Amino acid sequence: MTMLLRLPVVLAATGLALAGCVPSSGGGNGATAGGGAGPAPSASAAPAAVTEIQIDKSYWYAGFKVTLGTARVVDASSGGGKAVTIEGVFQNLSTEYEREPTEEALLTVGDRTYADLDDPLLDLPEVPAQRSQPGTYAFEVDEHFVLPEAVLIVGKPADRQATIPFSGADGLVALEPRPVPVTGKVLASKSGGVFMTVSAVEVRSDEPYLHGQAPTGQEFLRLSFSATNNTDAGFAWVFDRDLHLKMPDGTSLGTADNCSRAQIYPPPHGKVDGGLACFLVPAPATGTYLLTWFGYDRGGLRVPVH
Repeated sequence: MTMLLRLPVVLAATGLALAGCVPSSGGGNGATAGGGAGPAPSASAAPAAVTEIQIDKSYWYAGFKVTLGTARVVDASSGGGKAVTIEGVFQNLSTEYEREPTEEALLTVGDRTYADLDDPLLDLPEVPAQRSQPGTYAFEVDEHFVLPEAVLIVGKPADRQATIPFSGADGLVALEPRPVPVTGKVLASKSGGVFMTVSAVEVRSDEPYLHGQAPTGQEFLRLSFSATNNTDAGFAWVFDRDLHLKMPDGTSLGTADNCSRAQIYPPPHGKVDGGLACFLVPAPATGTYLLTWFGYDRGGLRVPVH
């Protein structure tokens, strides 16, 4: 009799305990006891788009050394869209001629190309010879543009182009001139009384004096020299037409008309400086070249380029 009376009490207590494990009608998403909604869990915010980046890279093109600084995403001057401005310092390498930097440039991001300049934001000043000026490239962009993934390409496709990634060094084509440590004499004949003395050699993709640029697949081999005449001869001119460069494969090249300025005159028993012999060679220049005068190979100067 005693056992029958206690059984309902045990069952009732068990039912109460089980009822305490059941979620309330407000749900398990932060509802309050009164049924009101509690604060929602915080969601991770999407990273903000990069709108400014420091490039800090240089390139050489058409007689300018350009050092790029800060690139920014800004409001386009036309209104409603976006543009990218790229600050730079433009150094004119010509010894004589002032010039504006080229407008032949574009941006890429992946397979997208941005070639439309934002003219009101563009600032490419005319720079005097041997001077530097700040300036700005500016391009119209769209919603797909990603600043850290951008690449600036300078120059026409028909010419050697500089390629400058905004982030990292992968893909950088700076077209920096390369000095070649070669000096020596080039004889006009076996007698050796008239000769050239090469004082400096370099390989580069631009022609700084007249702001030229080498065609795609080629570059300039430039040799600075003086001429000496230790004879009584009164006509010892150095002419471009008399200079040739024998290539590593044995073929011979004449001077490049838009780059070479070899015509100088050493008077009898005199010397004159300021000669420049310039040749267009396949890029990248490599191997051993031979500079000759009047086709006199035995008096030529070997020019190894590595």
